[in-house]
Amino acid sequence: MDWSKTKTIFIIVFSILNVFLYSVYVNNYNEEKDLEILGETSLESDLKRANITLNKLPNSVEKTTYMSGKIKQFENKDLEDLPKNQILTIRDNTIVESTLKNPMQLDEITERSLTDFIKKMSYAGNSYVLWSIDLENREATFFQVTDDHIVFYNQSAAIKVYWSAKNEVTKYEQTMFNTLKPVGEKSSLIKASQAVKTIFEKGYLKDDTVITLAELGYSTLVPLTETQVLSPTWHIQTSIPNGKKGKLDVDFFVNAVDGQVLEIEKNIEFINKEAVADLDYKGQKIENLSDTVIEDSRMNK
Repeated sequence: MDWSKTKTIFIIVFSILNVFLYSVYVNNYNEEKDLEILGETSLESDLKRANITLNKLPNSVEKTTYMSGKIKQFENKDLEDLPKNQILTIRDNTIVESTLKNPMQLDEITERSLTDFIKKMSYAGNSYVLWSIDLENREATFFQVTDDHIVFYNQSAAIKVYWSAKNEVTKYEQTMFNTLKPVGEKSSLIKASQAVKTIFEKGYLKDDTVITLAELGYSTLVPLTETQVLSPTWHIQTSIPNGKKGKLDVDFFVNAVDGQVLEIEKNIEFINKEAVADLDYKGQKIENLSDTVIEDSRMNK
């Protein structure tokens, strides 16, 4: 056998195979890009026909992991350095209840004043961000943050603040994850536009809806007793026509890994205790978190 010729033949065959495989890869890549662009173009056209306003969405597609959160077991020593103008009680080892001895007067109920209060009065208060202000019921909700991403509606990662008709803060309740750390390998995430497309195609967006915000955070995937697994989640905030009442702010949550619309009503009910209003739309109950009385502090950012 002429090994020199055989070697040459193998080299040629493998070279042709490499060229073929590369061409297949390039074609598939370009087809995916064309479909992605076509999908985004189609979405824009569909939204335009429905007179749905879409504010600027994040364009980058992140790669990130799931998160594992261990619920904090509070101890008395955790609260020793907090301001003394409050009676602190630890309930079930996981909830801090604070009642102010002398209610704290706020000039106005604003994002700034409430945030300053939480940073000063609560344990690790700078680990939370204001989510909503309910002026009618005089209460505000803060959610815990990890790596600049909000943990949405998790009963183990929130602070509720209450005040009187005189704008005097009277008490707050706090829960917290002690540790939040990555779990598993990084996963590719869907774009914000794909999350919008999902809720649009499911019929959740009425004509004349305004999509006001899209942000990436985390929501509960596996709720366990002491440790929970959190999934990357798109929060899509919308302002939906509500007849004579004007606009109704409705929040949607889409799993950023598999694109599924999430139902988190149980967590919403737990944190809000009493729903402000319900919107029965397309046969599905959607919790209304802002019907004229709740202001999302991040809407205008």
